[in-house]
Amino acid sequence: MKPFEADYYDGKTSVRHRVSLLAGGARLKLIGADVSEIFDLRRVRRSLRIANTPRWLYLPGGGACVTQDNDAVDRITRTRGYDRVLHTWESRPLLAALAVALVALGTWLFIDRGLPLAADEIARRIPREAETLLGESTLQGMDRFLLQPSTLPAARQQALRAKFAALMERAGSPTPYRLEFRASKPLGANAFALPAGVIVVLDDLVRLARHDEEVLGVLAHEVGHVYHRHTMRRLLEGSATALVIAGLTGDIASTTSLAAAAPTLLVQTKYSRDNEREADAYAVELMRRSEIDPRYLATMLGRLEGTRRFRAGLPDFLASHPATEERKASALAASGHAGERDEPQSQEVAIPEPRPLAVLDPLQRQIIGLIEKRDYAELERLLILQQARYEQAALSELELEIAFRAFRRLGPRAEPALKEWSEKLPGSYAAHTALGVYYLWRGIDARGTAYASDTSAEQLRNMQALVGRARPEFERSLVLTPKPYISHLSLITLSRYAGDRELGHRHYAQGLAIAPQSVGLRMAKMSNIEPRWGGSYKEMEALAQEATSELKDPAAAAKVAARLPSYRAHEVQRDKNYGEALRLYDEALRLDPAAGAVRCERSWLLSQLARYPEAYADAKRGLLDAREDSYCMERVIGAASHLPDHQEMIAVATLVVEVDAGAANALTHRGWAFEQLGQRDAAFQDYISAAKLGDAWAQLKVGMAYLEGAGVTRDDEQGVGWLRKSAAQGNADAKRILQTKER
Repeated sequence: MKPFEADYYDGKTSVRHRVSLLAGGARLKLIGADVSEIFDLRRVRRSLRIANTPRWLYLPGGGACVTQDNDAVDRITRTRGYDRVLHTWESRPLLAALAVALVALGTWLFIDRGLPLAADEIARRIPREAETLLGESTLQGMDRFLLQPSTLPAARQQALRAKFAALMERAGSPTPYRLEFRASKPLGANAFALPAGVIVVLDDLVRLARHDEEVLGVLAHEVGHVYHRHTMRRLLEGSATALVIAGLTGDIASTTSLAAAAPTLLVQTKYSRDNEREADAYAVELMRRSEIDPRYLATMLGRLEGTRRFRAGLPDFLASHPATEERKASALAASGHAGERDEPQSQEVAIPEPRPLAVLDPLQRQIIGLIEKRDYAELERLLILQQARYEQAALSELELEIAFRAFRRLGPRAEPALKEWSEKLPGSYAAHTALGVYYLWRGIDARGTAYASDTSAEQLRNMQALVGRARPEFERSLVLTPKPYISHLSLITLSRYAGDRELGHRHYAQGLAIAPQSVGLRMAKMSNIEPRWGGSYKEMEALAQEATSELKDPAAAAKVAARLPSYRAHEVQRDKNYGEALRLYDEALRLDPAAGAVRCERSWLLSQLARYPEAYADAKRGLLDAREDSYCMERVIGAASHLPDHQEMIAVATLVVEVDAGAANALTHRGWAFEQLGQRDAAFQDYISAAKLGDAWAQLKVGMAYLEGAGVTRDDEQGVGWLRKSAAQGNADAKRILQTKER
């Protein structure tokens, strides 16, 4: 036979030897410059022929030859039938493509049809003890890398466990079901079943629900997965190796690969369409048997739908093939009702009007206008844009706060629109947060600013009712966006009025997790730990030190630290220790020169010390730094009244009236300044505005103006009428003038 060329590797070194191969009888001879070897040709193995790629001859003892001469290799070795067929298929692109398609089809049929059938059969044969062991090990694994301890109060957990136990009694199942509470930010509002009846429900799902029956509907669905062995089948299908071992041995506990992979498999895989329908049908039947309206499940499905877009790629209760609307329709059909369950009417409570301040911020004006128009689509677009910019670090926490402060400004007439917005868009972070902000600040207004001893029981009841409405809105909003900063900030403030310190501590920690450099969170907590709210100076000092070490901006840390001396100054001032109070105010302003409210408090103190020019300077600067601060508006008018400059009084009173058109005190003082400058027409306009607001002194001035024809056409009847209104409020001058007129 004719020799052919090849490269020889002896299997001991990487050196290549150029050789000639000669085959004869049952021998293969290699001849080269430094090689002369003979091998038993019957023991030589060859690689398959793939087009014209080089061929390998594997020699006894570990050596090998590689050659480009495919025909020579075929001549010296025995050609098998399947080699010829394989070569034919590989050499023809159409046949090769067909082969790939056949392999793909076979693989798909095995995965789609074969594995589920095998998993179904094997799942039925798994001993209960082995399944229990797998369920416990799966929960332990998830606790290590995905779940955290629940933050729900123990009493809340116990109440749900009791209701779940009652539900399981109606189920009549021998499975020892167990309810576990956990928290998980990545998984959000979720619940899932583990082998052997361990049902895990996450905190965010409980908070999203408005009724315990909604939670029970979800739990009944998960019990349905356990009842139909969906969870075990899901795990077996996800691990082919474990499926084979379990099928052969019937012992799932020995398949350590499945036990180790179970947490990941449960997170990453989804139930089939039929699995979900079976679980829904089981849940509906169990709810009816337990006299629970299946509409609760339909309502919860709709609410959960809104949370899905914020956790793309992660599993949730709705991460299944059937559309949510289809599942809701099935639950509603079983209930015999056409619509979801209506919310019960909440306790009647008087919602107070906010102080009618002018809205200076253009974005707030736009938001308020959209609420009045009930343009929910544009509200969503606008506020989702703000939230998205914040989450992308293109907007600061303060700028986001300013946008949502618009909802503090709304009165009782806005409540129906805000509720309608949240009901039409149950998955809207903006809608629930807006309604929460609205109720929280109307509750704060309902309480008033007096000390608790001077606050009526009715005021406190109204506050508690409104704050109670705000809390669930914030808690629902927490699962509707990745960084619910406003919700955490608001819940810190809410905890102060709800008397729940633990709530404030928890949301402070959770807020810092998404906004570690936030000044707003630290300032809100600083208010919570003031001594008047049950805190202490020691806690305030610790927070100030923490801010100094954690905040990158020294000015931001100083702003937090300034709250301590300013609060101490307020306390010392009450004891009339004005010198020490002034020193503390000075320290606070050295740390935070832009603290407008502190300047206004210091202004009052300077007035007590008869340092009127300094008091006015502080009050005016404080007003400019805090244009909407009601105390600063009052203080600047009081301080200006000690000045002889009427033009200055007109200027600062105008600043106040621009923000608060109902500031009667500013109107009367500006009217007086106009009068002193001889501008009686302008004076009368201010006096009549303040008189209509109920100011007794302004009513006196209007009555006198009508009687004298000063700045207005003389009208004795109008004059006497305004004097009587003033006298009715106890104004001595009005009473005296009326007595003179009646003689």
